[in-house]
Amino acid sequence: MYRFSHNQAGAQRPQQTAPATQSTETQPTKTSHSNTSSSEEQWTEASLKAMTNIELKAILQGLGLKKSGKKAELVDRILGREVVVEKKKKPQWRNSKAKALLEKMLMDKHSPVHKMTWREIHASHPWFQEYEDLTNFRENVKRLREANKKKVKVVQKDNQIIQRELRKFPRNSRTRG
Repeated sequence: MYRFSHNQAGAQRPQQTAPATQSTETQPTKTSHSNTSSSEEQWTEASLKAMTNIELKAILQGLGLKKSGKKAELVDRILGREVVVEKKKKPQWRNSKAKALLEKMLMDKHSPVHKMTWREIHASHPWFQEYEDLTNFRENVKRLREANKKKVKVVQKDNQIIQRELRKFPRNSRTRG
């Protein structure tokens, strides 16, 4: 088969092109509907396995999919057989809303949390139940209780100092508020 190309002077010269029929061993087989978009191409597993990783990654890029992994994973991803397992991210205790809640409950001297065991605390709220490692949860509760005792002592001491200072400057009965 010949096709014509133009050289710089504008003259046409014939160029030989590849024959229209090529072996399926050298080119990957894909079936496509003429009236559908190229994103709906159907690749066969055999044709994909015959491709290089670079070619597979180019297909994945065109499909907007992740391009990393072994060849079998790339083929599975193109064929839509990839199993995506979403790992539930374990919450960090240090800055968690569960820790803040427990601290608030411990600061309230009327809170029922003071009479509860660590297991009862764990079962009392869904935020606490996010922590499946009970040993760490128990240790965290223990540390917060100890820290809370120190905080309560500091708050009591600060309140005593404040009361002493207020007594130094009595308010006149005519003063508002």
